[in-house]
Amino acid sequence: MAHRSAEELEAERLLIEAAQRDRAAFAPLYERYVEQIFAYAHTLTRNRELAEDVTASTFAKAIEDLPRFEWRGVPYSAWLYRVASNLVARQARRPAWSDLDMHQPVDEASPELIVEQRTREAEVRAAVAELPDDQRQAVLLRFSGGLRNREIADIMERSEGAVKLLTFRAVTTLRKQLGAPLPAERSMEGRQ
Repeated sequence: MAHRSAEELEAERLLIEAAQRDRAAFAPLYERYVEQIFAYAHTLTRNRELAEDVTASTFAKAIEDLPRFEWRGVPYSAWLYRVASNLVARQARRPAWSDLDMHQPVDEASPELIVEQRTREAEVRAAVAELPDDQRQAVLLRFSGGLRNREIADIMERSEGAVKLLTFRAVTTLRKQLGAPLPAERSMEGRQ
């Protein structure tokens, strides 16, 4: 998801105001975000049916709360992600990561390269699954959702600084677990 310009945010604000006057005008907002919210819920639940339920509940709440929604100058998706996150948190079972879609197109890669890539992806998923819940959520919203720290802070109801720290700690932990050099180690290697 690309970061939004002031013009795009203004257009979204106008869409929300139109939907507040006429619920039928909510369709463009639904179409814009349904796949993102489903992907996020599926990533958190690892269960397609549960992700579908969370997505449906998220948009049911969005319609229900639309008259009371207040524009705050951030993408509407930030509020939707928070609703989805809260719904997932209420579920009794909450696995940490989604299986990759095995129907991804293959770019003429060798079987060895494909196996290596899938093994590495599984290692990354497993490492992310071991992160504390708040770090995992921050990483997923940042790198899968493409959100800015301010938007993640709104969703997680934390300060922007706390989100930066959570993301930094998560990335540092992932680098260590996956054997990737830390930035300081990379700069040391260049000097040798």
